[in-house]
Amino acid sequence: MLPQDYYGLIVILGVILGVMGAFYNWFTLYVQSLYKKIPKIGTFGKLLIPFIMAGILGLVMPDVLGSGHNLVEELTSHEYIFGMVVLIFVIRFIFSAVSFGSGAPGGIFFPLLVLGAFIGGIFGMVGVKVFGMNPDYVNNFVLLAMAGYFTAIVRAPLTGIILIFEMTGSVSQMLSLSVISIVAYIVATLMKSKPIYESLLERLLEKNGEPVHKDRGEKILDQFSVMFGSPVANKAIQDVQWPENCLLVAIQRGGEEIIPRGKTILRPSDVIVTMTDERDSGAVYDKMENLCKEHTAHIF
Repeated sequence: MLPQDYYGLIVILGVILGVMGAFYNWFTLYVQSLYKKIPKIGTFGKLLIPFIMAGILGLVMPDVLGSGHNLVEELTSHEYIFGMVVLIFVIRFIFSAVSFGSGAPGGIFFPLLVLGAFIGGIFGMVGVKVFGMNPDYVNNFVLLAMAGYFTAIVRAPLTGIILIFEMTGSVSQMLSLSVISIVAYIVATLMKSKPIYESLLERLLEKNGEPVHKDRGEKILDQFSVMFGSPVANKAIQDVQWPENCLLVAIQRGGEEIIPRGKTILRPSDVIVTMTDERDSGAVYDKMENLCKEHTAHIF
């Protein structure tokens, strides 16, 4: 648990995360727009760009590839010097946007948590050098930054707090998690940065020629665990009748994040991440719970 003397640093970090989150949203959408401006590149050409980047990185810095779970572990084990932490962050930041913008299978859910962790690591290292902060608290800022960065990008503070709470299993960080999430949320909102999934949804609807509704309130992210014996277990996404006004954002399977596609098979213990409008969240939540929970057959 962080001492009260460090809460000023938490607020400063929250401001930084709000700004960086807004920049991440802008940069991701900007890269998507750049792909569209490349004439006659086609789907294969778009996928070739991140493929070449991955090949180069695989030869030069293979550790930066993959989900990033190993990077966070090494970061919290203090195995990186400051310059390396900054370099990894910059590479992951650019590579994440380039890969996602190309339409390559993958996602931004876990990558943005990794980026947040590295922002927290950088801030913590600077805090030790500049403010004389106790090095033992650097990992606290790593965890806090994951929640704050997630909140700034997705604009779902409660989800961010719960995610990190589940990772740590401790209630001692709840106050600091709340503070940094609120600050990051306010800063990103003041910068007029739209939640990333809302922006991506609007672009998808516009691409498909469907109407875009912009007056349906805030977007709500929820998570649902697929139980063994539930109606959706071992079924393809396209074979399930999902609630209306509900977008499947990601499928979390172990340490992997999967982009939901029609032929994706849902497995027991998968975690489905959904986004819905605030006004529809109650009805959608009830229907999703019913789809994902175990149904027991009664024999009379």
